[in-house]
Amino acid sequence: MTTCNITEAARLLKVHEETVAEMIRTHKLPAAKIGRAWVMLERDVLEYIERQIQMQTAERLGRRSPQMRRQRRAA
Repeated sequence: MTTCNITEAARLLKVHEETVAEMIRTHKLPAAKIGRAWVMLERDVLEYIERQIQMQTAERLGRRSPQMRRQRRAA
């Protein structure tokens, strides 16, 4: 099991570190505060990327993924 910090997660997601911090605050990415550092499982970050790819691809193709339907109902 590989862990990553905010900087490493930002590199994987190709976003700014503050974006990752916001994703943690809004519970889009699971993380734990260990001492002063936020720690995530690399697999959780990669799963987030995979979900986004699936949802956005389905949206572009005019279909709604099951997760997208659930998210729209919850909103």
